[in-house]
Amino acid sequence: MFVVFEVIRENFPKLIKRPLTRILILVVAVIAYGTIGFHFIESQNWTVSIYWTFVTIGTVGYGDYAPKTPLGMYFTITLLVMGIGTFAVAIESIVEVITSKQQMKIMGLINVKRSKHIVICGWTESTVECIKEIGKDNEVFILDENEGVRKNALKNGVNFVQGDPTRVKDLNKANVRGAKAVIVDMESDSHTIHCILGIRKIDPNVRIIAEAQRYENIDQIKLAGANQVISPFVISGRLMYKSIDGGYEAMFVQDVLAEHKEREMREVIVGSTSYFAGKSVREADLHHKTGIVLVGIGKQGKLTIDPPRDLIIDVGDIILGIGKPSEFERFKKEEFPNEIS
Repeated sequence: MFVVFEVIRENFPKLIKRPLTRILILVVAVIAYGTIGFHFIESQNWTVSIYWTFVTIGTVGYGDYAPKTPLGMYFTITLLVMGIGTFAVAIESIVEVITSKQQMKIMGLINVKRSKHIVICGWTESTVECIKEIGKDNEVFILDENEGVRKNALKNGVNFVQGDPTRVKDLNKANVRGAKAVIVDMESDSHTIHCILGIRKIDPNVRIIAEAQRYENIDQIKLAGANQVISPFVISGRLMYKSIDGGYEAMFVQDVLAEHKEREMREVIVGSTSYFAGKSVREADLHHKTGIVLVGIGKQGKLTIDPPRDLIIDVGDIILGIGKPSEFERFKKEEFPNEIS
């Protein structure tokens, strides 16, 4: 009990300075004033007195209770004046606080308190497509200092944090330490490297995906601390070259990775109770049982493309496959209608 009183004693001066705290105290004082007054002046019990106070302040006037003495009538008048004024100020203050917080959120003047969110540092042409793919599965916060980026972020239904992604204090505003992943999508590779170094100073373990504007800078971006570096210009340039003849490789990437027309490429994790855990690729026979075409298996951060038939699938491995959404659901639920009995 002593500890509780000590905490109240230390924090009360700070609390009392807040407008909402003072209004709350004023509201409680008016309710107490009405309850005590009706109890002693009109000789009502405490339950009736507090009920009468709220009915009076709310100007409801049910007619079940009314003052019987002149003093009670004068007291009711004072309670009406004080109560209506106090509650009007209280409602106005609450609305003002809510509006102010909403306005600050729109302007990006917030400090992110959430965790397991996605932080995107910067904004390029790739950002919009990235946001579309993330969808509603994760909450996204864009960190940038450009007004145009703020408008684009809000237009695409994601949160905006006003700040420079290359500054540690602004990265802290976006709470990169608690993020599920940080995507660095800036217009220059030098800014990307500075941003990644700042993120790594805050959190050495958070997953960082970065976009490289120039192919020759990929190694430097990895050295800065990015877990994965993607160079869209290199990819698109090579696909355009591949399209000179038949173009089927480009069609494959466009259909499977970009447009998800019939099939899509996904990563699925092998759980501890999975049918496939502990089996070789041959024994698992993934395509026969689910319809998924096995592209590769990820183990401890390394991807084996077209894995050998005797490779054992372990718990925690990542299956990289191409298939229909229903086939991936079949994999998760382990429903194998194609099983030959």
